[in-house]
Amino acid sequence: MKNNQYIQQIISLNENILDRRKFHEESGKLLTKMGQDKSFWSEVFKMNLTDKGFLQREWTMYEIPFFYIYENNDFYVKVHLFVPLKTYEPHVVASAIHHHNNYILSSYAAYGSGYEGMLFEKNIEIDHSTKETKLKIREHFTQAEKPLHIVDAWEPHVVVNPISLSATLVLWSPDKKRTTDALRSNPILKAIKAPLRKIIYALGLDKKVGIAAKDTYQFYVNNNKFYAVLEEDYFAPTRQQDGENVNDYSVQTLFAFMQRIGFDDYDFLKSLKVNNDVPKYYYKWIDMLLTNQPIPDTYAKEVINIPNGRMTVNDILNAIKH
Repeated sequence: MKNNQYIQQIISLNENILDRRKFHEESGKLLTKMGQDKSFWSEVFKMNLTDKGFLQREWTMYEIPFFYIYENNDFYVKVHLFVPLKTYEPHVVASAIHHHNNYILSSYAAYGSGYEGMLFEKNIEIDHSTKETKLKIREHFTQAEKPLHIVDAWEPHVVVNPISLSATLVLWSPDKKRTTDALRSNPILKAIKAPLRKIIYALGLDKKVGIAAKDTYQFYVNNNKFYAVLEEDYFAPTRQQDGENVNDYSVQTLFAFMQRIGFDDYDFLKSLKVNNDVPKYYYKWIDMLLTNQPIPDTYAKEVINIPNGRMTVNDILNAIKH
C-alpha cells in the first residue's frame, strides 16, 4: 500500500523526522484518520486477499491474526485483531508481561471494545537464581479511555483480553535509525541469521546493531510475586500449535472483522472463489459474507504458558503491593 495517501504521509514523516518518538507522535494522528476511513479498510482487505503469500500462509497460535499494510527498513504498519475469552470475562491478561526490545510501538484502537493495558517501569532487576523480580506500574488504562498510545522501546507492558472482537492499527519502528537497519531484509544475511547473531552477542554489539538481547524475558505473577521466564521458553508451546484448525481459526477471525466493519464488495468476494491461490477452507467464510450470515466469534487462549495458566489484572495489582 505504498501509494495509499496515509502511508505516503507516514513515509514523508519518516524521512523528515529523525527522532523516533516524535515520528510516532506525528504518525499517530494518521493512524486515527486511517481507522476512521472505510475506503482505507477496503483497500487493506483487498490487498491482503489478493496476495498469494498471505492467502497461503501457515498460521500458528503464536501470532495475533493480522492484516499487512506497509513495511520498509525503518517501520511497518499492520492491523492486529484481538478476541475475547469464550466466557467474555474481563480483566484476564492475553499473554505474559513483555517488551519489544528496541522497538517503539504506536497502537490505535480502530474497532471494538478495545483492550485494557498496563505499562511498567523499564528498570528491572532479576534474581538469576530464583528468577524473582519486582515491577512497578507506570500507567494503567483502557483503549476506550486512551484510543491512541505509545509503548516505548524496552518498556514492559501487558495486554488484557478484550470483551469483544477488537482491532488496532499498529506502527512499529526501531528506537533509532541505524546504518544496519537495511541489513534485516538482506536475503543472504537472513540465511546465516543464527551464526551471525552468535558473533554479534559475543562482541557485545546487540544494542548497537539493534537486535533483541540474547536473553529476553517475559514476566508473570505467582503467589503474589513477579517472576521472569525466558521468552523462547514462554512462546515455545504456541509456536508449535499450527495446522488446519489454526489456519481456519485465523481466517475466521479476519472475516468476522471484515463483516463487522461493513465490507460489502460482493464482486471482489466472488472473484476470490475463482482465484486458484485462495485455499478451499476460505470458501465458507466468503459465502457467509456474501449471504450476510453472521460469522461467529473466535476466542482467546484460555491458558497461557505460565505456572497457573492464567493471570488477571488483580493478580498484577496484588503483586505490586507485596
